[in-house]
Amino acid sequence: MKTCECQTVNGDDANYCSSCGRRLPETVVAITASARADSVQTGTANADRRRRIPFVVAGFVAAALVVAIGLTLGLRNVHITINTNNLVSVQLPLNVCHTSVGIPMNTPTNLPATVHVDLASGYSTKLAFYTDKEGVIEVLAPTGWNCAAGIGADGTSSIDISPPGQAPISGESLSGNPLQVITASQTSACVGCREYLACPLFVSAAKDYQRAFQHTCPTTKPPAETETRITGHVVEFSDPPGVAGDGSPSGGVNPALGAMTYFDDVRSDGSWTETCVLPPKDTLMCKAIIGNFVHRYAKR
Repeated sequence: MKTCECQTVNGDDANYCSSCGRRLPETVVAITASARADSVQTGTANADRRRRIPFVVAGFVAAALVVAIGLTLGLRNVHITINTNNLVSVQLPLNVCHTSVGIPMNTPTNLPATVHVDLASGYSTKLAFYTDKEGVIEVLAPTGWNCAAGIGADGTSSIDISPPGQAPISGESLSGNPLQVITASQTSACVGCREYLACPLFVSAAKDYQRAFQHTCPTTKPPAETETRITGHVVEFSDPPGVAGDGSPSGGVNPALGAMTYFDDVRSDGSWTETCVLPPKDTLMCKAIIGNFVHRYAKR
């Protein structure tokens, strides 16, 4: 109700007094109350929003943590991690080859199921490790190939890996044969063996052979064979198709890439060598195989 200055009570909707005709004052109480309520509601809403912001932020953080934890748990059992230099770090299966042994060990060797290696990403699913039953030599070769190994009574050992269905290779010369193979061997403590193996590629080995046997190295490196000296004790070599060189075997339709080590210290593990014979289209795979061999055995 509106009360005029003349004390006449008028209705809320009246603008002028029904008794004296004066303009009635605006009913501000209701408006003020409404404005206060709006202000309170607005303030409450703002406060609610301010209170909600931390919860919203916390919700996003929690969601991000859940996603991160989920990814971590999901990837925990995946055995591939990416390196910065275009390699992948992987756990490859280790295949134990049938092995003939000169003097069997009394206690079987416990070998791992997988072996860690850094490889170019394109080969992480194309290669596997192969070894003899005592784990003396471990080499990379294409997955699914057959293998055989031997360990002599003097500690020397070798391993051959070849495609399924391929006939066994005999001798060191392929003489025009298109066969494929990965081979590796080591001379152990047999001093004469390592000097004989390494003398075509190492001057120090040739001198040691001359001193031990009073004559020159019985074999020479063919002119067409190329070599790259990695260190004073490690050489990589390449025998082109048809060239029988230090690759064991070599001289076939496919090139033979390889590596050899030589240490003249009698306390060393002898001379180690590997040969990779694959078609020219797989040269990069051969280089990855040889590179891993050098990484593993360059300091033996």
